[in-house]
Order: sequence, then structure tokens, then C-alpha cells
Amino acid sequence: MATVNLIYFGSVTDITGISSERADSPATLDELNEMLKVRYPKLSVISYRFSVNRQLITGNRQLVDGDDIALLPPFAGG
Repeated sequence: MATVNLIYFGSVTDITGISSERADSPATLDELNEMLKVRYPKLSVISYRFSVNRQLITGNRQLVDGDDIALLPPFAGG
């Protein structure tokens, strides 16, 4: 099990009540996502993407100790 840095933005911060935390993480991003939805059930009703070490991720991937994982809700830009 890895210890990762979780960073929350926008509506994810509203749901978690914090902007970041360190957490023991399961081995994969999909498993982490499920763990977070159990911890913060309202995450199940919003959309967000993951960034791992400042790279947007599509799909699943292995996590390693010290990864920086951001949960990024949709945002508007111009």
C-alpha cells in the first residue's frame, strides 16, 4: 500500500471539506477512486478527472509511494 498526496479542487473541495490530505492508497487509481467514493459518498454524483504527478490520466494505472494525485472537476475557461 502506497502513501499518496491527494489534492482537491473546486466542487471536490466542497465535498471533502479540505483541499489536500495524505492517505494510504490501494495499488491502483481505480481502487483509490472507489475508496474515495466510500469516504466521500457525494463524489459519486459529480464528474472529475485524475491527474497523477501533474499528468492527466485516462483509465487505470498503478500508484506508487509519494504520488501526487489531483481530483479535477470540470471547469470553464476562456
